[in-house]
Amino acid sequence: MNKIAVDLSLDLRKKYGLRSFPIVKGDVVRIMKGSRKGEGGKVMDVDHTRSRITVEGITIAKADNKQKEFTLQPDYVEITRLDLSRNERVEKIRKLAALKKIVIDENDLKQEPEVPETKEESLPDLSQEETLPEITGEKPQEPEAEGEAENPEEETKAEEEDHDNEN
Repeated sequence: MNKIAVDLSLDLRKKYGLRSFPIVKGDVVRIMKGSRKGEGGKVMDVDHTRSRITVEGITIAKADNKQKEFTLQPDYVEITRLDLSRNERVEKIRKLAALKKIVIDENDLKQEPEVPETKEESLPDLSQEETLPEITGEKPQEPEAEGEAENPEEETKAEEEDHDNEN
C-alpha cells in the first residue's frame, strides 16, 4: 500500500520546508481544481487502492436526490493543516527537516487545538453582571440626554421633527 503524498499550502511549505506530505484522516485540505475549487474541510477517508480522498462536507446529489460522498483526486487538493496527533508524523517531519538542514521550531510541531469557526464578536458579553428587566420585573432606566423631553408625547414629536430634518 503506497501512501498518497499531497502538496502542502505555502504557509506549511515555509514552516516545515517540505513541498508535499502523506495525507491521513484528520488533515484539513482545500480544493484547488475543478468545480469545487475553494471549498475544503477535514479529510474523512483516504482510499489508497483507488487513490481517492473523501472530504467532510463535500457531497454530490444522486439521481434520487440523496447526497453521496464526493471523492477527490489527490492532485486536486492541498493540505492547509496537518494532523500532528500521531508521533510518527512528527518524527517524519523532524527527519526530513534534518536531511535538508532546516531548523523547525518545536512549537510548530505541537498539535494546534481545533477552534470552531464562529464569530466571537456576534456573541453577547456575559462577563458583565447586568440584570435583565424581564427576569427581575424592574423597568430599565434609560439615561436622559440633554434636551430630551420628559413627556412621552413631546418625545415622539421631537423624534418626528428630527426625522423630518434629516430628510
